[in-house]
Amino acid sequence: MISYVQDSVYTDIKEVLYNGGTAIERKPSLYKGKHEEDLRDIFLLFLETRYKSATGVGEAFNKKGKTDILIKYAKDGSNLFVAECKIWKGQKKMMEAVDQLLGYLTHRDSKTTLMFFVDQKELSTIIDTIKTDISSHPNYIRHLKDSHETSLTYEFSLPEDSKKIIHVEIMLFHLPK
Repeated sequence: MISYVQDSVYTDIKEVLYNGGTAIERKPSLYKGKHEEDLRDIFLLFLETRYKSATGVGEAFNKKGKTDILIKYAKDGSNLFVAECKIWKGQKKMMEAVDQLLGYLTHRDSKTTLMFFVDQKELSTIIDTIKTDISSHPNYIRHLKDSHETSLTYEFSLPEDSKKIIHVEIMLFHLPK
């Protein structure tokens, strides 16, 4: 029963992020001139107001560093969700972002999201780059599905435990300059 609740909460969190991000794409005044932290705070606001029994924190320490978004279950302090936000800076930085995110996860974390804010033209080319190159990551296991046109679901393993499967949703939001 617990894993069902976790899956449903994770699905809901992904939908909140995706729907919020697509709404932001239509409102340039929300993203023009903003930095990664500013954009993260908008998404954190959506999540903080959504869940009564959870607390949301930005730049929260978890395992090896500070993750951009951490949602904790208020009753016991366990992680419900960990996410990392990045401005898209190419394939090499994408791989580093995956490493960074996986480094923040413990054995108890199983579902996470990597959000890219793309300020360049040719979003379709960037999606193709991700789909082509992500499989070369040493912890990559497989592509599960495309949840949406700009939201892709993958399985990775934890760096310290090749049998621990992590679901990683890679979301892209087109926020041109």
